[in-house]
Amino acid sequence: MDVLQAWVIVGVPVLAVVLGLFTGQSQQRAWAGHALLVGLVVFFVTVPGDVLSASALGILVVAFVATGRGSHRDEGLAEHHQNRKRLTTAREGGSDAP
Repeated sequence: MDVLQAWVIVGVPVLAVVLGLFTGQSQQRAWAGHALLVGLVVFFVTVPGDVLSASALGILVVAFVATGRGSHRDEGLAEHHQNRKRLTTAREGGSDAP
């Protein structure tokens, strides 16, 4: 498998999943995203002649860790669906009549 095939077959789909995992404030999804990125780095280290891709992905892992993704800071933050009450147009009493 050459570098282009590795990126098309494995790299791009895994990166799409990782981007989905890093959306929101879920600590568990962020940890799963980190694990997938580390696995992708290991995969690209084993692909012959593709150390540059592995190092670029390693820099991405370090950037996410340095910014605190998946850390304890994400525990207290609410997801977008948990704040839905404040975005509704319904009145507090249940009647929509003016």
